[in-house]
Amino acid sequence: MKKLLLTTFFFLFCFHNLKASPQLPDYLIVGKDTLSIYFLPLNELDSIRKKEFSKNLNSEINEPFASFNLWRGYQAFWKIENNKLFLIGFKDNPHSESILKATFGNKYENGKVFADWFSSYLAVGKDKLLKWDGIFSRTYLKEELFKFQNGELKSRSFIENYFKMPNGISRLEDNRKLITDTIFSKIKKLDWKKLSDCECDDKYWVIINDKGKISNIAFVPYGENEKETKQFAKKHKKCITKIKEQTKDLQFDIIKWNGKPYEQKILFEIFYTVEGKLENWSE
Repeated sequence: MKKLLLTTFFFLFCFHNLKASPQLPDYLIVGKDTLSIYFLPLNELDSIRKKEFSKNLNSEINEPFASFNLWRGYQAFWKIENNKLFLIGFKDNPHSESILKATFGNKYENGKVFADWFSSYLAVGKDKLLKWDGIFSRTYLKEELFKFQNGELKSRSFIENYFKMPNGISRLEDNRKLITDTIFSKIKKLDWKKLSDCECDDKYWVIINDKGKISNIAFVPYGENEKETKQFAKKHKKCITKIKEQTKDLQFDIIKWNGKPYEQKILFEIFYTVEGKLENWSE
C-alpha cells in the first residue's frame, strides 16, 4: 500500500511539473535555415484528425509519459516550399513516416503532408526575447511573420513589438518591480489613515493595456465561499477607485505580441510591515 501511494504521489508530482515546465519548440525550415517556432500547427487539426494523430503518436512511444519539457510528445518539422507549408516529420522519432501515413493517409506524398488545415501565422524571433508566458508562447523585439491561409503562404513581413513612448516607463525584459515601484510611488501620496477602514493592504491585479496605460485594477479574490469573496471585494472598492485616480496619468512603453495588441497583467500587493511601514511587492 505504501509503495502504491508513493508511486501515485510521484506520478502526480511529475504530471504537475510536466504541465508547468518550459516546453521545447517545433521547427520551421525556410530555405537553408531551420528556425525555432513556438507555435503548434498540429493543434489546428479538426477534432477527428487530432484524435487520430494522438493515437498514432502514442502507439509509437515506449515511455509511460512524455518528458518534462515535451508534454505533447513530439517536435514537428515544418517546411515552406513553393509558398506552401508542409509537415515533414518529427525530431528524433524513427516512426515519423508511419505516424504521418496512418494519420493523413493519401495526403502523405513524397515524404510530406500539405498543411491545408492551417490558417494562421507563425512568428520567428529576429532579436532579443521580449516577453513569454513562462511555458511556451513568446514574442521578440523584432520578428519575421509568416501568414497562411489553408496552408498557403499569403504574406511574409518583418515586425517590431516594442515602442518607446515619450516619458514612457520601460517594460523591457522582466521589470515588473520597476512597474510596481512606480505605481507605489504614486499611491504613497494617498491619505492611508482615511482609507484604513477599507483594508487596502492586499493583493491586486494591475492591467496595462495595448496603449501603455493602466486600464484596470482588480482585487484578487479570496475567501472560503462566494459570499465572503464579495464582501472582501466590496471593502476594496474605495481603495481601487483611489489607486486608479492616482495612477491614471502613468504612461508605459507599448508592447505588442507577435504584432498584435497586448495587455500585461501584474500582481501587485500592498502590505504593512511589522514596523507599521507601508510596502509593496510584485510577482
